[in-house]
Amino acid sequence: MDDEKLSVVRLWFKKAKSDFKTIENNLKSEDPPTDAICFHAQQAIEKYVKGALIYFGKHITKTHDLVSLLTSISAHIPELDAFEDEFHEISRYGVEVRYPDFFYEPTLEEAKKSYEIALKIKDIILEKIKI
Repeated sequence: MDDEKLSVVRLWFKKAKSDFKTIENNLKSEDPPTDAICFHAQQAIEKYVKGALIYFGKHITKTHDLVSLLTSISAHIPELDAFEDEFHEISRYGVEVRYPDFFYEPTLEEAKKSYEIALKIKDIILEKIKI
């Protein structure tokens, strides 16, 4: 992999780290905004998967659909296939929790679960991509 492409992968992962920091800061608050936590968990997963796709030389599209991204990365990181149901659930946090049209307020348990899944996805991807 050339240095330029590697730099782009690192930037995707750096942006995902910001999502994790936002989640962690929000979880420390007295009344955590669960919608924001779920949104940033979705974003962190999306950014790690897109970074991995770039690493493997794949084209990325503008999508928040984690299941679609899973289909694209599956051949390279088949361990992620076990998270298809979770990707389906967390995908909706990319849009639904952000706008009042689809008003849905996730529970704190859902928010923590989304965060934990995002951490697992990060670990799996970083195990495959040692940069």
